[in-house]
Amino acid sequence: MDFVTNVLLKDISYLWMIFFIMITAGLAKEYALFAPAFAYVRNTFRSNKFVVVLLSAIGGVLPIEGRVTVSAGLLDTVAPKEGPGREKLGIVDYLATHHYYMWSPLEKTVILPIAAFGLSYGAFIGLVAPLLIVSLLFISIYIWTQVRDEELTITPGNFKLSAVMRNVLPMFVALGTYIGLGGEGHVFPIFGLLTLYYVFITQQWSPKKLLGYVRWDVIAWVSAVIILGNYFKSYNGDFLTMIKGVGLDPHTFVGMLAISVIGFVVSFLMGSSGKFIAVAVLMAQVFGVEYFIWFFAIDFAGYLLSPTHKCVMIGNRYFGTPVSTYYKALGTWALLLLATSATITFLI
Repeated sequence: MDFVTNVLLKDISYLWMIFFIMITAGLAKEYALFAPAFAYVRNTFRSNKFVVVLLSAIGGVLPIEGRVTVSAGLLDTVAPKEGPGREKLGIVDYLATHHYYMWSPLEKTVILPIAAFGLSYGAFIGLVAPLLIVSLLFISIYIWTQVRDEELTITPGNFKLSAVMRNVLPMFVALGTYIGLGGEGHVFPIFGLLTLYYVFITQQWSPKKLLGYVRWDVIAWVSAVIILGNYFKSYNGDFLTMIKGVGLDPHTFVGMLAISVIGFVVSFLMGSSGKFIAVAVLMAQVFGVEYFIWFFAIDFAGYLLSPTHKCVMIGNRYFGTPVSTYYKALGTWALLLLATSATITFLI
């Protein structure tokens, strides 16, 4: 029974979020519901690219579980049906929503080390600032250089405040409600009602048409990744016990290398933000707080590259983004984090 509860059924609400966001995004795209808002940005900045930057920035700071899915839905409204312009948005979606783990005071990756080491929020930000700066620079440069105006399906139009209030505002009301109610446990009513609202204003009542917006292969693959991740997470106690029992000296090259590899592998297997930070904090408590930034970077890298990290699968199946594209970008990001943290920890 524990296997069913903790492995097969855990995080199932995330699948409902994907389901409803796909229908909402499909309606918004087909009926150009967000066009008036996009027109204002497009006409003001004369750039399709800036619309993508704005959408990815909004998705990246949403303090909710599943912001990758929400961000993907927003980006899909400006994505072409196929081609490199669409494929690029998968990695844009991923990068724009993962710097959050380094700075958000609402995220456990920030709360846990603050509590464990008795830090203020300002002190924590000061500690991770080099990693955060490197990350934001890399993400900004990547998005700005990879996305091209001509690859996006945005056409100049007229800005209408009434249309924005009717078509766009409800999306942000739903997100605000979801955040205010604490997120988890409220996916079905909030996003279900949001989808029903867009069905109502578009008068698209055909179940066949609505279900046609759903990418069932995405839901199937994400389900498989969630189950695999939950399986490894259910045995996280064994992993943490192994780390505690490792009799290695972090002051030697071989010892630190072995400790780091263990942390990376554990984070890689579990693909969880909550678990990677737990491993990093535990290692810093066992081997020394002075190594926290290094452990944070290497365990975060394991989390980014994990095959059980559902965000990769969402972009891969939703936008057709090749896995190789992910690993080139994420590998570069991970190397930058490791180089920065190694310099701070071992050379300065």
